[in-house]
Amino acid sequence: MERTRQRFGQHLGVSDVTGQWRARVRAQPEPGRGGRWLWTTIEAQRLDNYLRDAKAVRNRLAHGDDPQTAPNDSGTLYDRKDGKASITLMWVEGFVQAVQDLATITALELTGETTLIPDWPVPPRTEVSANPPAPPWAATP
Repeated sequence: MERTRQRFGQHLGVSDVTGQWRARVRAQPEPGRGGRWLWTTIEAQRLDNYLRDAKAVRNRLAHGDDPQTAPNDSGTLYDRKDGKASITLMWVEGFVQAVQDLATITALELTGETTLIPDWPVPPRTEVSANPPAPPWAATP
């Protein structure tokens, strides 16, 4: 995120908009949770790791490499039994939500207004998926 901070500083005159960043993501199932991908809010180093993991997956896909060799420093990618990492539809859904959260927080920081980035259409949810955390821009730091 250091390069992002520098770019915001250079081009927009904002010292550290990324310091406010928090994002809702889907995290891989944990033992004893019935195999469900749960919503969680991440920030700071875990968010930095999450964005690096996502970039590593993207780079591997874009260059024809094996995306299963991507790091999973954030612990949000799916850890396969063979030791490789993988993404799932739930992870992608969480990534879309995370991008929206970061864009909204950035817009609010830059404009000072409550204009939010438009929501993406969310499919009907059941059980645990029906209750993602509150938007991070509404939470108190």
